[in-house]
Amino acid sequence: MSHDPARGRRVRDAILQRHIHKTLALAAELDVSAAAVSRWQNGGHLSLESACALAELLDVSLDWLLLGRGTIDWHRDNSVSAAEIGWIVGLRARPDRIRRLLVELLEAIPPSAPLR
Repeated sequence: MSHDPARGRRVRDAILQRHIHKTLALAAELDVSAAAVSRWQNGGHLSLESACALAELLDVSLDWLLLGRGTIDWHRDNSVSAAEIGWIVGLRARPDRIRRLLVELLEAIPPSAPLR
């Protein structure tokens, strides 16, 4: 991936937020050179393979790390539970009229009200 100073800032932020203070130890964990980690922090070339390994090791969102989309912990916030999948499948099995009514009902509930 080409030079991207904003991505470099996100890499630095992720490393700091995860309290990693030893670049050499991080590099060893990722099986890359310390110079590579430094280059990433400055927005230099970052392969997709290295980005995936870095995101996994630091437990950060790959979308956020590479593109700045979402938040650093976005990957944690968007998981869909088995119950939610069951509700979606159940909703799809309903007739159109019932589906529309259920969607209207859900949209009428204020966001602050907890759904159970």
